Amino acid sequence: MRIENAMRRDPQRKHTITKIAIFFLMSKKQSATLSSLTPTLSPTTMSTEGQDIFKDVLPKLMGTIRSATALAAQDVNFYKSVDSNISEEIDKRGRNLLTITNDLLRTASSQTNPVDPILFGQENISSESSWNPVSNVIDSIFEKIDYTFDQINKKQAGGEQKQYLEDGNSSISNEQTQRIEKPQLKFKVPVDNSEQEPFKPKITSKPNALQPFESVNKLTNPAPVYEDSIEVVDPPYYAHPYEYEIDTQPYPDSILEESEPIPPNDWSSTSAIWVDTVDGLNEMIKELSQSSEIAVDLEHHDYRSYYGIVCLMQISNREKDWIIDTLVLRGDLSALNKIFTDPKIIKVLHGAFMDIIWLQRDLGLYIVSLFDTYHASRQLGFSKFSLQYLLDTFAHFRTSKKYQLADWRIRPLPKPMLAYARSDTHFLLYIFDQLRNKLIDSDKLARVLFDSRQVAKRRFEYTKFRPLSSNLGSKVSCPVMAANPNEPWGSLMYQYNVPAFKRPVVEQLYKWRDLIARQEDESVRYIMPNQLLVSLATLESPVDAGKVLNVPSYVSEHVRLNARELAELIDQTLKESEQNDWAIVDKWNNQSTVQVEEQKVDIEAVNGLLDQLLQNSAKLFTEDSLLNNNSSVAIPGVMEVRNQTYEFTDKGIKKHDFDEEGKKRVNLVWQKLCEIDGVASIPDGELEMDSEEEPSELTELPEASSSNEKLKTGQQILFSKDDDINPEELIALRKTNKKDKKKSNQLAQEDESSIDYANADKILIDPKKNDKKKKRSFDPYSKDAAGPKPAKRKKAMAEGKTSTYKSKQSRVKK
Repeated sequence: MRIENAMRRDPQRKHTITKIAIFFLMSKKQSATLSSLTPTLSPTTMSTEGQDIFKDVLPKLMGTIRSATALAAQDVNFYKSVDSNISEEIDKRGRNLLTITNDLLRTASSQTNPVDPILFGQENISSESSWNPVSNVIDSIFEKIDYTFDQINKKQAGGEQKQYLEDGNSSISNEQTQRIEKPQLKFKVPVDNSEQEPFKPKITSKPNALQPFESVNKLTNPAPVYEDSIEVVDPPYYAHPYEYEIDTQPYPDSILEESEPIPPNDWSSTSAIWVDTVDGLNEMIKELSQSSEIAVDLEHHDYRSYYGIVCLMQISNREKDWIIDTLVLRGDLSALNKIFTDPKIIKVLHGAFMDIIWLQRDLGLYIVSLFDTYHASRQLGFSKFSLQYLLDTFAHFRTSKKYQLADWRIRPLPKPMLAYARSDTHFLLYIFDQLRNKLIDSDKLARVLFDSRQVAKRRFEYTKFRPLSSNLGSKVSCPVMAANPNEPWGSLMYQYNVPAFKRPVVEQLYKWRDLIARQEDESVRYIMPNQLLVSLATLESPVDAGKVLNVPSYVSEHVRLNARELAELIDQTLKESEQNDWAIVDKWNNQSTVQVEEQKVDIEAVNGLLDQLLQNSAKLFTEDSLLNNNSSVAIPGVMEVRNQTYEFTDKGIKKHDFDEEGKKRVNLVWQKLCEIDGVASIPDGELEMDSEEEPSELTELPEASSSNEKLKTGQQILFSKDDDINPEELIALRKTNKKDKKKSNQLAQEDESSIDYANADKILIDPKKNDKKKKRSFDPYSKDAAGPKPAKRKKAMAEGKTSTYKSKQSRVKK
């Protein structure tokens, strides 16, 4: 892709790039070099012969690149572990590729040192870090090609030539960086990763202060705030000691006026001053105090430290460049606050978002009157916001990305790394002059100064004391900025698609990794990379040290040394998780049983009350009932009411005597009710209110016909004739006598003169067919019609050798 883009930008360089790619991919020709196989190609003299030579090269080159990309997408290490012949062939091709790369680099520069072929061995071939030197070589080739053509184009156009950072090829291997003694061991104040209390600023005085140091050097307990109707209480903290000065102190007047940009000193004829003593630091501070603008940058390392450490600081004014060894002067650099907090001196930084945090965390430094060129680039609407883009566009200086992520703990620093560090601030003030003029013309300077103030007010805080409210959280940076501070391992589960039931294992591994990292003052990535943590979390019980060492991921040194401890931790967590799951199931079952028993008790109680109510209702017409005229129970006013009835009208209640017509109506209603319930009709006159005869046997509770027959409840008497009712049912509906209804219908039909054939029984149709259930029609909106659910996404298997293939490979070798 990079080759294609380069060809589109400038067709003139097409043939040169094509030749380089050809020699890069032709691994069979080991002894071929660029100088011996290709003639010198001048941009101004291109023969027709040369064009004919390369006219068919590009299609074949694109096919080769596609094949190489397809091969890279496969698990090469897996196939190497399966077949020893494939492994040897791949290693052979790697060595050939390295030889061609060395030949290309020797041709491009006389100062090139070849890459050591020993890096491509049987074990190192599987590590991506072993290929970093090759990647650096390729980047260097293309950067030199771009630089050469830029120089030619500038000469032809008569414009200004770009300067180029000659970084050489002094690559540093990972083994060399791992042998570096940890600088934390030599710090005057040991590193404390315990987080027992909130972060306290590392200053004992406050120069250029508007508020005294004593007023801000105290613990603050924030008041509760309400966010979305929820009370949020932030943990205590120490306030930013210069927050008031950053908001109040005005910028100098020089920043508000346009002026002619001041070019920097010549790059090739000047050099930076190395500062690693207190005397050199004091001399530098004295010279910086006479400046009106300074440029500042930092180089940070966070792989072999829990919080990270500032390894280098670059400062430039209009005349000189300084590079400060912050590892040696770590406890003495707070004296720079005299310069950094002076509002009359503008501090120019690019992307100071994290530089502000690192300065106060490690060195106790704060900045007033900050100008961030990153926010200036955004306000001006540039296509890119990087420092490299600003250097290329405004300073006409082309730097290299080679040492952007280098290990800056190395001492002494190689010259290319020193040059790279110096270039970050040497041209920054010249860029600042041009950006300021553009911001004033577009009336956007005020916004950039406001954004720069917000960046300068950011403060560092430990993860344990991370604020929860949004008003404080937006101004604070912590080592772990997870979305959920209470469960930071949740982001790992979401990122790597870990099943929910593995959460306890991920949590325990996360806590173990964090504990070891704090004790050893190492980054969590160095102790156990995220991919390795997820691989360990997916192990199934039983887990032993062998399983830990043979996970399909790179096993770090700390995991290898603590394999047995980790195996016990994972296995114990899996067992506890399983026990907790069964405990939850048992608890749920117990709750369900209790609920069922409670429901049974409630049903029995309700049925008992209902039976008692029905039995009492059946006794309403017994001889002792109040409704019986012959009752011996004397209640005042009752006897007078029995022979009277009441009518409820819209005008009120009317009182009538219970005459003979009313008695007939009562008898008629009663007979209708008996017919509905399937009870034999009662002769007229038996329910007369003034009758002296004893009540009918139908109104009394029937006695059991034999001793073995159970006494029927009142519910059974009123709602059923002969069928027993399940006493556990809350409400039992009476069954209608369908046979009696059918007989009555047939008798009624016999009386009629005509026959209703439409409702007659169909004798030619099998009656059993009517018993079949009707087939349910298809409902396209039902759950059954939704179709099969898609398969869950499978977690991609990590590359690496397993114990099975290792044993197979050893058998093949034997």
